[in-house]
Parts: sequence; structure tokens; C-alpha cells
Amino acid sequence: MELRQFRYFVAVAEELHFTRAAERLHIGQPPLSLQIQAIERELGVTLLKRTRRKVELTPAGELFLQEARLALMQAARAIDTAKRAARGEMGTLRVNFITSVPLVNAFTTAVRRFRLAMPDVHLELKIRPSPEIIDDVLLNTIDIGFTRPALQAVLPSRLKATPVHRDKLMLVLPIDHPLSHEEGPISIGRLKNERFVLRPLGTGAGFYEQVFSMCKEAGFAPVIVQEATEATIILGLVAAGVGITIAPQALQSIMVHDVVWRHLADAQTDSEVIMIHNETASNILRDQFIAGLKPLPDSARRDRR
Repeated sequence: MELRQFRYFVAVAEELHFTRAAERLHIGQPPLSLQIQAIERELGVTLLKRTRRKVELTPAGELFLQEARLALMQAARAIDTAKRAARGEMGTLRVNFITSVPLVNAFTTAVRRFRLAMPDVHLELKIRPSPEIIDDVLLNTIDIGFTRPALQAVLPSRLKATPVHRDKLMLVLPIDHPLSHEEGPISIGRLKNERFVLRPLGTGAGFYEQVFSMCKEAGFAPVIVQEATEATIILGLVAAGVGITIAPQALQSIMVHDVVWRHLADAQTDSEVIMIHNETASNILRDQFIAGLKPLPDSARRDRR
């Protein structure tokens, strides 16, 4: 049975008059009568009781009318859903990011704008380590990723990287650490004999590789006494005096007592947050999100391809 047949029956059932129903449907009365007869033959039941003076619904016709209306409403909803999805107004957008990204204004502003503009889109947000984010964007299992790569990192050619934020890597010390009383920038070389609290290498953002590189250039390898995967845990362990760490400046907005943040004197302390997506895959929802994102000025960008 076709949708148009449901429409024909509903019109006749509501008008209870074949001529008026035909006028409403903009078709001739004879074709309409034939369509109603075809419906009844297909169902094997009588839906309408016809006399010369009037048309009435049979008990089966009354129940069929209710279901026919529901079927037409559901069909209209399905059509509307498909059209809205094609326009990027419905669906799911999958965005993964590392732990420091929700503290970046460019990210939170883009999320807020997208949710306001696309209230019927499900925004699936997940924290993931940087290597996993890159792999998932390549495989199209997520639509957008936000990460902090190492300064010299080169991404696969299929990925487009858009820098959205830049800050500094900073030294984080326990409040009673001897270096905490110094006001000026502190050189990496002075941390040679310190104990570090860091993420396991390869499980977090690429900037941890940058930390190891900075230490290597200063002539030492960091002594790691404790590893943790969450930024809040790392900062808490520093506050407890377990060791020191180097972290993005954005994490300074996390209110952790008994820690002191100090700038580093070394040149290579810039850290970028980049948004990545797969250029080979088309995605209307992704493009809508990107449109609401404010990238860094061109003069501040670094080519990662």
C-alpha cells in the first residue's frame, strides 16, 4: 500500500463525501473511488459503508483511519528528519579532545555556538589521548579532534590542522619548593636534579614529547618519580610535594592549592592547541562546527603538513 492511498482514504473518511474529498485531493471522483476499492480489496475488509445519501465508516474503517493518520504523520516526520539531516540540522557530531582543551576559550566558545545553532544535534564529547585522537580522525570514527602536538610534529597528509590556541608551557612547583620564591623565568637546566610528575610518554598530548626534548637540549633526562594520566591528579601530586611538572598555561585556571606556576626561560615553550579533521571525508555537521570556531591568525600558524 502506498502513502498516497492512505491520504486518499483519510480525505474520504474526514469528508464522508467522495466529491468533496476528490476536490480536496485535486483528483477526479472516479479515480478516487477506484483507489478506495483497491484498498479494501488489499485489506480484505470493508472500510466504508456507502449509500446513495451518505458515506459512513465501518468499525474497521474507524480504526484504520486512526492508524492511517499516524502513518502519514510518521512519514512526514521521516521526510522532515531526512531533509534536516541533509541540511546539517540533526544527527551526531563526535568530538574528542585532550584534558586541557576544555579550558581553552576557542573550544568552549565553538561548542556553545554550535549547541545554540544546532539544538537537535547530539554533540558527543570525549576525552582521549592524543595518539588515539589522530588515529580516530584518520579512520573517520570521530569527526573532529583537538590536541596539542609536539612543536615539530608532522601530521598525515589527509588531516587538516587548524591552530586555535597558543599558550606557554609553564613550570609547576610545590608551594614550599626553593624555586617557588623566584619571580623571574626559570631555566630548564636548573631542573636537572628535580623529580618530575608526568604522563606516561605516548599516552597524552604531544607536548610531553616537547618536555622531554627541552630537557634533552638542556643536557639531562627528566627523573620521573610518578606518572598519571589526568591533569588534576598531576597537579594534586605536585601540591602534595611528590615532584614538579611542566604543564600548559591553560591548566592554571584549575584552582589547585599549594602549587606555584612559574614561566620558563627557554625559547621552545610555545604550545599550540590544534583542531584536526579528515579532509577526505565530507561532513555537514563538522563544517557547521568549524564555521563557529575562531582560529589563530595566519601569522601565528605553523605548518604541520
